[in-house]
Amino acid sequence: MQNKKSLHRHLLTIYVIYFVALFIGFMATIVPSFSRGWNDAENMVNQSEMLGDGRIYSVSAPLVAGRGETLNIEGLPEGVTSNIQQIALRVRVPENYTIGNAFKVNANSGWAYLLMAVMGLSFLAVFVLFALIINSLRKSIRNEQPICQCNISRTRWIGILILVAEFCRAAMLYINIREASRLLADTSLEVATAFPLNYWEVIVGILFLFMAEVFSVGTQLSEEQKLTI
Repeated sequence: MQNKKSLHRHLLTIYVIYFVALFIGFMATIVPSFSRGWNDAENMVNQSEMLGDGRIYSVSAPLVAGRGETLNIEGLPEGVTSNIQQIALRVRVPENYTIGNAFKVNANSGWAYLLMAVMGLSFLAVFVLFALIINSLRKSIRNEQPICQCNISRTRWIGILILVAEFCRAAMLYINIREASRLLADTSLEVATAFPLNYWEVIVGILFLFMAEVFSVGTQLSEEQKLTI
């Protein structure tokens, strides 16, 4: 009983820390990013209105290391040089905003906007599933009940959503890379055209799928052992 109380306290502590970290991350990262994105969108709309007919979209892409343009920064210490490794562009096209192109604010592609939305929703779902799993474990220990099997499917879904979010992020960046390559084709800048997949995120997603299968096998063996007894 003492061990169960200790486990319950540990899970409750993790539950609280999880939501505190989530709140801090939301206030420190998501809110500034949303505010910056909103300001950028307003600036693009204002620039479009000032320039007359036309709309503006943004493009961001990495450049090949060591081949970027050198930057002259005033006040930089002697012996220190800098060059461009990431470029962000704003492009104006001579067409008015319509329902068809209203979402082409990123790399002039509606697919990029859709991928960004799917990525955001996937991460939101992962946060919710984490909270549900921690809360379910806490209740199981508190009520001295077996761990709910729904946590197996939740863990599996976390792995799937992490993979979906990463592939969406990589595909969105690749659309930007292709557009930047087209725009910079006649310049001295060379865009890094490799598919920007973060393999660490892929490994994390696969590990969650593996954990779900381990939990599933463990649950089945436990049930078979009870039936044998």
